Amino acid sequence: MELVIREYTDNDYDEVYKLIEEAFNYKKEKIKDNKAHEFVGVYDSKVVGYFILNEMTDIIRNLKIYHLDYVCVSKECRGKGFGKEMMKFAIEYAKDTGAYRIDLTSGNKRVEAHKLYLGLGFEKRDTSVFRKETL
Repeated sequence: MELVIREYTDNDYDEVYKLIEEAFNYKKEKIKDNKAHEFVGVYDSKVVGYFILNEMTDIIRNLKIYHLDYVCVSKECRGKGFGKEMMKFAIEYAKDTGAYRIDLTSGNKRVEAHKLYLGLGFEKRDTSVFRKETL
């Protein structure tokens, strides 16, 4: 049996809610945004993975860019290559939709994830991410 990656639907909400809570300790809201392309990984008829490609535009060069966010695989399905399959899908989706690049951020402690990203051709940038919460 293989992982099937498809677009998220409202019927996936409960399973994705659990994944997001498990991986990030957030509660997923029921919001639709035409610039947020949500996908699920399904294995054995169960949603076991999730990610979002947030579409943005570099308005200086007029280029489409995706920011990859909330990539997660359920704890019981980690180590099966599902994260890699989802990442490959995201890359192909970006190519097929004419995106110039994919950006992502990853915490310093996520060493295994970093190996995956580097192995798929992502480059670690010489930068620091800064954030200021305003609410």
